[in-house]
Amino acid sequence: MRQPNLCDDRGAGLVEYALVVMLIAIGSLATIGYVGDKTGEGFEEAATAISADGVEEELTPEEKWDKALADYDKAIAEAKATKAAAVAEATATYKAALAANNALPKADRSAANQEAKAVSDSAKAAANQTQKGSEQAAKDARAAAKAEYNATK
Repeated sequence: MRQPNLCDDRGAGLVEYALVVMLIAIGSLATIGYVGDKTGEGFEEAATAISADGVEEELTPEEKWDKALADYDKAIAEAKATKAAAVAEATATYKAALAANNALPKADRSAANQEAKAVSDSAKAAANQTQKGSEQAAKDARAAAKAEYNATK
């Protein structure tokens, strides 16, 4: 009768491969489940958007006009808030630059302060232009809705 050899590792490789395959399978299943959930959420969002568009088309002209007015008010408020935030940020950046420029020699400080002022003014002008553009887009959308409403009367 043969004595068992304690140093014999002929079956160890098979167990290691089985463990690796099992870990890959678990990882794959988890990934597929996660991707499947995210894909399902995306399709649900798309379906909701499509059905919401369909609901909007079913609105009466009066309801569309009311919605257009509400959308206009919201767009104007958002444009003003965006401009206010941009102006506040430009002002804060300018004040921080002025404080930092105080450490410069007097000759350099004046030029640095003028440059900071120009950057701040440019940012404020851009915010103002963005607000005007947003408001004009809202006005155009409101005018189109009003024309459609008037056409149905």
